[in-house]
Amino acid sequence: MSTSRITVGLPVYKGADLITKTLDCLQRQTFEDFEAIISVDGGDLETAAACRPFLVDPRFRMVMHAERLDWFGNFNWLLQQDLQEFFCYRQHDDTTAPEFFDVLLHSADRELNAAAVYCDCQFSGGRNDMEIAPSIEGEPLDRMFQYIERGNAVPVRGLIRSAAIRQAGLVRSDEFRAVAEIFVWLAKLLRWGNFRRVAKPLYYRLDHADNYHKQVARWPEDRKRAALTTRFTGFLEAAMPLCRTPAERLFVQQFILDRVVLDRPRIEPKDPGKLITDCLERLKREGNENLLRIEGHPTILEELQGRQDDIELLEQSRLRRIIYRIRQWSRMARLIYPSSRMRRVNYQIRHLLEAITNKMSGLLRYG
Repeated sequence: MSTSRITVGLPVYKGADLITKTLDCLQRQTFEDFEAIISVDGGDLETAAACRPFLVDPRFRMVMHAERLDWFGNFNWLLQQDLQEFFCYRQHDDTTAPEFFDVLLHSADRELNAAAVYCDCQFSGGRNDMEIAPSIEGEPLDRMFQYIERGNAVPVRGLIRSAAIRQAGLVRSDEFRAVAEIFVWLAKLLRWGNFRRVAKPLYYRLDHADNYHKQVARWPEDRKRAALTTRFTGFLEAAMPLCRTPAERLFVQQFILDRVVLDRPRIEPKDPGKLITDCLERLKREGNENLLRIEGHPTILEELQGRQDDIELLEQSRLRRIIYRIRQWSRMARLIYPSSRMRRVNYQIRHLLEAITNKMSGLLRYG
């Protein structure tokens, strides 16, 4: 057998009833040259027993952690192993088509600057819709804008280049079970290269009562709200290294704050000013106030706090939000392509067409 190209990481806790199907699915992959690391959390003997029969396959090995790492700690442990060319994160309750590795590798080999290659996710169980994430490409700062504007977690379920992981580092941890941190980590991957979608539903997600996002939905409102502030601080951490000028830094800071506050869940209290203040306080508690320092802009904190009135107006009118978004694209284009009017026009047209396409796709999927 040739050298493995893929390291599959399977962090699992309390998954004895579902993981055997996931492991069996891996064994049925048409691309066979991979290694799989089963990382059992919290001394979970029942899950370890369910996995043990698969260890006769030399591609599989299992590690037991006596202490509870939680999903992000277990994920980070896997990222620190001797990874092959690609890393594939596999949740213990998900499966894929047999050709999943073959199809994604073919795409990755054609696009060597892709940090992640992934496919569409088909749900089963309680919901039966499709989860789709369009490709993200362009200049590094443009990629960051695209992801912060419309990002989701689909790319983490594909093949991720180990070189991009080394650049991104580990997933940030926090007291909210790192609920927003996978989005931050994916944003950091984009600093390395593009995200490439393969438009095929080859990944199958099982919708059940213990899904992580359903656990989060049951949290108290104040906890959800507090966790949201970590998305603001994390996106700043991901985006600031890409900014070359004070103008870029100022725009990125405002853009991130607007996206987090405008797209927040409908949680109480509804006052956007309170959430803005909470975001800035979170930045201070994390010791990341340097992310707001801009030479020549000593009043940046006041400028961000002054966004409250603008955001309140945007919340009152869908038309205002559309106009505001078009203006943002125009500002982004001037920052990314300051010397090329043609590239700025093409940039704005592309984003407008993508927005229309995504809107139409949503209407077709959900009626």
